[in-house]
Amino acid sequence: MSARTGSRLARGSAAVETALCMLVIIPVFMYAIFLDDLLKHVLDAQETVVSTVWDYAVSDYAAKPEGGESFANFGQTQGLARQMFCDHESGLDSYGPGKGPECDNDVRHHQDVVAHACWLYPEAKQVYCTVDQNAVGSYGVTLHAAYMRQFNKGGLIRCSARSSVQNYLLPTTFLQEFSQVDLAKEQKQNKGQVHSNSQGGTEKDTYLLSWEYIALVTDTWALTKGQSFSPGEGQKEEGDLYARVQQIYSNQENSGYTQMSSASEELVKQAIDRNLLASSLELNHTPGDDPRDVSLSIQPQNGGAPSQIVIQGLTPATYFNNEWRDWEVNNNQATARERGNYYMGCRQPGKC
Repeated sequence: MSARTGSRLARGSAAVETALCMLVIIPVFMYAIFLDDLLKHVLDAQETVVSTVWDYAVSDYAAKPEGGESFANFGQTQGLARQMFCDHESGLDSYGPGKGPECDNDVRHHQDVVAHACWLYPEAKQVYCTVDQNAVGSYGVTLHAAYMRQFNKGGLIRCSARSSVQNYLLPTTFLQEFSQVDLAKEQKQNKGQVHSNSQGGTEKDTYLLSWEYIALVTDTWALTKGQSFSPGEGQKEEGDLYARVQQIYSNQENSGYTQMSSASEELVKQAIDRNLLASSLELNHTPGDDPRDVSLSIQPQNGGAPSQIVIQGLTPATYFNNEWRDWEVNNNQATARERGNYYMGCRQPGKC
């Protein structure tokens, strides 16, 4: 056999081997691109839900809600999240007609190679959140339930979303004479109609991703604004610390209060009737002077001792307004000294 004949046989063998390899290489290569797009869309859906629920961690739960909402800005928070993620990612924030390739049925944000995600498929859903105010923290005690109804504006917040994906490149079948297994769901045409294609999609041409769920339990009794009260001061704004303490202290479900209140009134009345007290000392619901009303003493420490000046008669005196020192072990003072200006004493975040 001549060298030329051998060369032709080698080239022929190489061509056959290449053709056979392409049976595997082409589908694997195309599928790899598809899976890359699909994985990105799964992560985008997860980001949508996780990002939205954490936005509720910084809500002002002491603010007065409007429009029948569970708490202030509950609907606005998830509404803005739906606008941000209407294009499935948070990189573009220019929603609205004529303001960028995001919402308003603008398909220019669909730039993927193979797979395109869409919220408009009938069984898909953009991020949506609900709040269950009684799911956590309830003791089943009447007095506690009354407090929750008045001040529990948040609670267990659940957010969910579900996206869908359609294929715009992979052929449904490939070399059917060698395999009867479909390579992908039906291929869609015309990327300019991604939204309408998704709205009219079916199980045959749409990958419906799994639901993404996440929940957040919020500390709805924490107050965003710093609280400062001196003895004799009353409520300053709705839902402040004074209002919260008073709700528990003077609630009719608090049997101790009702007993004390009537006994105090009778005691002072008898003392006045017997000329043991001046008539000007009659109980008049003044904080600090009337045991039927709350008297608070709380000030920001700002690194110092929690002390306040209280006028007794005509003489000012300084008192601690919490258990700062008990003149035995002084736990509160020792804790503050160890912590200093750092949260839980940790001078480097993440190192403690």
